[in-house]
This record gives sequence, structure tokens and C-alpha cells, in this order.
Amino acid sequence: MKLTYKIALFVFISSILFNSCSSDDSEKTDSAADTSTLKTFTDVTFSLDQSEGYDAGLYFSTELGKSFKTSKIDAATLPKIDIAFYSSSYTLNYFMSPNNSDYGIKNAPLTLFINAQKDILTIEQFKKIVKSSDFDAIKIDTDDDDSFPDDKTPNVVLFKNAAGKKGAIYIKSVHRVGYDPRIVVDIKIQK
Repeated sequence: MKLTYKIALFVFISSILFNSCSSDDSEKTDSAADTSTLKTFTDVTFSLDQSEGYDAGLYFSTELGKSFKTSKIDAATLPKIDIAFYSSSYTLNYFMSPNNSDYGIKNAPLTLFINAQKDILTIEQFKKIVKSSDFDAIKIDTDDDDSFPDDKTPNVVLFKNAAGKKGAIYIKSVHRVGYDPRIVVDIKIQK
């Protein structure tokens, strides 16, 4: 009886492990296929301090997947910068083209932003974006020259860079108190 019990237990555990391993493999394959046309960046920070005296910078390159402080942008990285951020108070925050005439960098590329969109893409829809074609129905032809206050976050901002790739920025949180004032976002963009 003990031998039969041990064999039954062995078969039961083996079948659970086999089924568990099989489902894990299919999930990994699906995930890789879905993200092959989409770049995703998580917990990217932008400085709320215009002097950039803390850890976060004001610029980001979706091509390089890196944030940059103004002083660290050189001739090689400048054409790859496609997101810039500006904030002057609790009521005035916006993503802007890196070549913005007031706060940008001369000769940087143009990116269009829709900072105050309400019904084009919700946070829930942002979270469900898994492939490039999910952006196809979104129209971004002009910059809205608008801003958002701290109390309107979390929020989603839309953009289209100079290469014509569309993306979205999910503003997760704003931290103005204490060391390193910053805004924390997730970014999804077409490859």
C-alpha cells in the first residue's frame, strides 16, 4: 500500500510540475511577441528642479533609453533626445519638444505633445498597450501647447517624435517635498 501511495504521489506531483512548466513557457513566448514592436520604459524620472541639481534630468531619449541632464547632452546625443520636461510650479507642468524655443536646446529634434488630453487614451488603456499597432488609431498632428497641474495626476500625455513614432507617457506620481523633487513616469513608444 505504501508503494502504491508513493507512486500515486509521484505521478500527481509530476503532472503538476509538467503543467506548470508548460504554461510558463507559453506566457513567455506571448509576451516576447507582443513587445517586439513596442519599447517600454518604467519609472523614468524627470526633475522638477530646473537647475537639475539633484539626480533626475529634464531630457529623455527613447532611442537610447536614458535620461539626460542638460549639461550631459553633447552633439552625438542631441539628435536622439525626443522628450523634454518643464515645471515651474504646482500648477504648471508640461512635456515639450526638446527644441522648445523658451526652455529647450537649440538644434534638438521636434516632438509633438498633447499634455491635456482627456478622452483619447485613459490610464487603463495605456496599461493595455502591448504592441505598436495599438497607437495606430491615435492622431497626433499638432502640439497642444497645454500643461497640467500636480493635482491632475496620474495622467497620460501623448507624443509623436521626429521619426513619426507615437508614444504615451503615464505620469504616475509627483514628488515635490524633500530631496530630489521629481515626476515619475512610464513611457511606451512604437519601435
